[in-house]
Amino acid sequence: MEYSQSFFISANESNPEGELAVNILVSNIIEIATAHANSLGIGNPSMEHLGAGWVLSRLTIDMTSYPKCNTQYTLTTWVEAFNRHFSTRCFSVKDESGKILGYARSVWMVLDLKTHENFGLSHLSLPEEAISGDVCPIEPQAKHVEILPYGTAPSDSSAKAITATVPENLYSFKYNDIDFYRHVNTVRYVTLLLNQYSLGDFDSHYVKRLELSFLHEGSFGDTVEIRRHDYNAGNAAFSLVSCEKRLPILFARMSLAER
Repeated sequence: MEYSQSFFISANESNPEGELAVNILVSNIIEIATAHANSLGIGNPSMEHLGAGWVLSRLTIDMTSYPKCNTQYTLTTWVEAFNRHFSTRCFSVKDESGKILGYARSVWMVLDLKTHENFGLSHLSLPEEAISGDVCPIEPQAKHVEILPYGTAPSDSSAKAITATVPENLYSFKYNDIDFYRHVNTVRYVTLLLNQYSLGDFDSHYVKRLELSFLHEGSFGDTVEIRRHDYNAGNAAFSLVSCEKRLPILFARMSLAER
């Protein structure tokens, strides 16, 4: 059972290169996932009395190109898998001619709003026909790895870790970074990652693939170290590490391709 929605790309939703901004794409992916879940009777309004709601656990986007400013594009979503703990939801991205420009895969969990722990999905009833089973034709997200601070040599206990290739940046989460759940909004994370690159980087390259893995919640006032490891000119890994808790909040990979 698929669900589709079309969006018009205004200048406000375009990047400087005249195409759909990645952070806006992520925002609309969340929007259509919410709309589809609501139409199936398993959305947040159906769980309000339980004090629970859907949150993203992982998101992978893989694009060959992006739709242009002042055009329409269509997102189509379907439930790939559904169990007691997580739901996997996929997306396709088509331009206004119907050409597929890319895909996304997401993993969702239900958050207990009081304890901020996994509430589980056993209270939700999803008809069997609502689970498509169609596999999203992109590579699964790779496992996250530890990124050590710049200039740090891996020890025996962190043999599988990698070291940041540039000095860390610091960022403190502010009011506009926080959402309904009172934790950092996914779109804010994406914006923060994109801002680690220059205008020239994106004039010559586009985001081919983006992987997000949410490890712990980021909250208002938290300051994070942004650790970056460049594998080569087009591929980088990022870790956002809480300065106070010394815990990784987010692990991400970004792959750029030439325009």
